[in-house]
Formats: sequence, structure tokens, C-alpha cells
Amino acid sequence: MPNRPANISKLDQTALHIINQNARETNDRIDDLARKLPPHSHIKSQTGAITFGSIPANSAVEATAYLNGATTNGVAHCSPKLTLGNVNLNWVAYVSQQNQITIRVSNVSTSPITPNAVKWNIWCIQ
Repeated sequence: MPNRPANISKLDQTALHIINQNARETNDRIDDLARKLPPHSHIKSQTGAITFGSIPANSAVEATAYLNGATTNGVAHCSPKLTLGNVNLNWVAYVSQQNQITIRVSNVSTSPITPNAVKWNIWCIQ
């Protein structure tokens, strides 16, 4: 085993050049595709206070919010403005129809929970 760095042969230099050229071409293709894609839009809103009522154990309830411009091709997100009052709640949002976001709150505990009525931030990326 040599105790000094090995010399790079001409073959190794050629292989390195080909690898670099392939990387540049791949990056150019990615940049070209990114220019052709339509830009994404971000639509945001805030709801009024939503009351979900009592959620039975291991169940979920849904509420509807309106977000003008949201389409069913979009990806919806939501977050409560304040605490819902219990850590055993999970939530998710989806675009249920044009301009309409559905917020689903799930109770993952073994007893019923009544979450606080709070405003929600909702947004849609499309």
C-alpha cells in the first residue's frame, strides 16, 4: 500500500470529465423543466371560530371552511389559531370541492373530547 496519494491516470481524468458533463446536462434538464412548469399558487385565509362539539373516542368529525380559489387539485393545510384544549386530537384538511376546505379533527383517545371553539388558519397550494 503506497504511503502517498496515487497518481490519477489519463483514463481517470476522462471518466471524471464524463461524470461532470453528465451532471451538468442533468442540471440543465432539471432547470429547463422547472421553467416549463406553471408556478404554484398559495391561497391563505382564516376561518371564524369553528365548533366541532363532542368527538367520541377513536372517532373523527369534520367541519367545512371556504377558501376562494381552492381547487380539488390543490393540497390543503390547516392549523388552529389557539389550542384545542387536548393533546389527543389530530387534524387534517383537504379540498372537498371547489372553494371548500374540509377540516377533520380526530380523537385518538379512549374517551370523548370536546375541543375548544377556535379560529383556523387554512391554506391551499396548487
